[in-house]
Amino acid sequence: AARGADDRRYPHGDHLDADDADIDASHGGDRRGMGLDEVGAHPASRSPFGIDDLAGNAFEWTTSSLDAGQHVARGGSWYYDARTAQAPNRQVSEPGLRDATVGLRLCATR
Repeated sequence: AARGADDRRYPHGDHLDADDADIDASHGGDRRGMGLDEVGAHPASRSPFGIDDLAGNAFEWTTSSLDAGQHVARGGSWYYDARTAQAPNRQVSEPGLRDATVGLRLCATR
């Protein structure tokens, strides 16, 4: 969902400006202002499927599509740079991890 059908680097294309997502550069170097933004606060990075915040804000904790049984954090967060927020980036993560930059997305049918 974050890479589209054309393997883009970010949900909206191949370049991420500081205001496109909640990443470290969004806060102008002021660490006191860093943290989660409201969902949808950066519509410029909305995916073609209408999904918000697949780049930045909080890492998405998910199962790996490459290694069965492994969990990975993807999409970067408010604390990290644009390179970390690239959709292909993945960091192996333990199920018991506790970190303020990692979250999960709940999905449900209506």
